[in-house]
Amino acid sequence: MKTQNNYTPPVFPITQSFCTRLPDQTIVCKSPAKIQEIYTSLGEERELALLFLDIQNFTSAMEIKSSYEVIYMIRKLFVLFNHSIAENGGRIIESNGDSIYAVFGLDTTLQKAVQSSVDAAYALLHDVDIFNSAYAQPYFNLSYEIGIGVHNGKVVIGQYDLTNKEQMTVMGLPVNIASRLQSETKELNNSLVVSESAYHLLISPKPAEIRTVNLKGITNTMDVRLMGNHFHPKNLVNEMDLNYYLGVSG
Repeated sequence: MKTQNNYTPPVFPITQSFCTRLPDQTIVCKSPAKIQEIYTSLGEERELALLFLDIQNFTSAMEIKSSYEVIYMIRKLFVLFNHSIAENGGRIIESNGDSIYAVFGLDTTLQKAVQSSVDAAYALLHDVDIFNSAYAQPYFNLSYEIGIGVHNGKVVIGQYDLTNKEQMTVMGLPVNIASRLQSETKELNNSLVVSESAYHLLISPKPAEIRTVNLKGITNTMDVRLMGNHFHPKNLVNEMDLNYYLGVSG
């Protein structure tokens, strides 16, 4: 496997052969070396910063406006999101309907990755304020809000998804945790929830309220920091911002 940034593939602690019984009762075993080869072929293990974003009131907007109108607006909003994520060194791994999953740190240190992910989160929140004031409110009488979860951890980066389509995949428990943190934004009534581990990697973290949460599917409780705003904030936007963001979104 070609490596980047002097990356060294991990050595897995496999000391015994792995055997399985086939339907015809034949027993097939793989040596530790073969198992190592299989694991390595799945991708490389890296420690990254992970960001999940979800549009909170997407469904309610669909009840008020036509599907075409809502999808059109969401596409314009996602153009802004993609720009802000890329500007902060991130990469979108997946976008699905009203949500985005992005990673940071493919070419930087972990601390830089975490800082960039939080910088991107604030840029995304600002994007929504601009979009609401410049477009959604005056033309459609709608106001969108987003919830963002940020975490960091060791994940496996591969180049194929489950359908063998060649595209980057990033999987691992930290991904699930970041997704769960995004879901917690509703319960905590805060637009940006950052894990305690990510918070302590920030270069100059601003004071933020700490909470302990029970995440769905995660055994242990987690400490998190509330670094955003309560939902339904007042939007203060200047004319320069409006012109810039309207230009970016097209």
